[in-house]
Amino acid sequence: MKPYTWKEAFEDSYEAALGGNPRAQNFVGYCYEIGRGVRRSAKTARQWYEKSARKGNIDAIFNLALMNSKGLGGKRDAKLAVSLYKKAAMRGDLQSQTNVAVMLLDGDGTKVDVQAGLRWLRRAAKRGDPTAQYNLGRAYADGDCVRKSNRHAKTWLSKAAGNGHAKARQRLRSMK
Repeated sequence: MKPYTWKEAFEDSYEAALGGNPRAQNFVGYCYEIGRGVRRSAKTARQWYEKSARKGNIDAIFNLALMNSKGLGGKRDAKLAVSLYKKAAMRGDLQSQTNVAVMLLDGDGTKVDVQAGLRWLRRAAKRGDPTAQYNLGRAYADGDCVRKSNRHAKTWLSKAAGNGHAKARQRLRSMK
């Protein structure tokens, strides 16, 4: 049996995407974003993510938020990125929960909202996101937005380290 190539996967998905399938639209966007099966184009990727996101595809909403937060395929629009991350976060997307938390805490694209940022960060950390666990552990270690607590810092940094977060491992070693 011959292996399925990226080009073949793109071509099959492109037909479905043209037919309005939101999962196929997101995949076509992904192919354009990374340049697999088709010539790389961040602008075209963004357009396909927009089509899929309008139909409610949670992965496309996240991908579009990421492109807007980084300015890929168009102008950076942090305000739109926050809105999209919130939309995906409310629907349970773990990375969106972490990213919206960071943007709320930093005031990137929105006014600083420490309480909301910490709520999203805790939610993502409890669900196992290593970046959220690291950021929460760091906040407790530094007393940044929360009461300083070495016990809580070590708890969250240990969880992040256990999930493969290299900076968390370094931070834990420096705390000993």
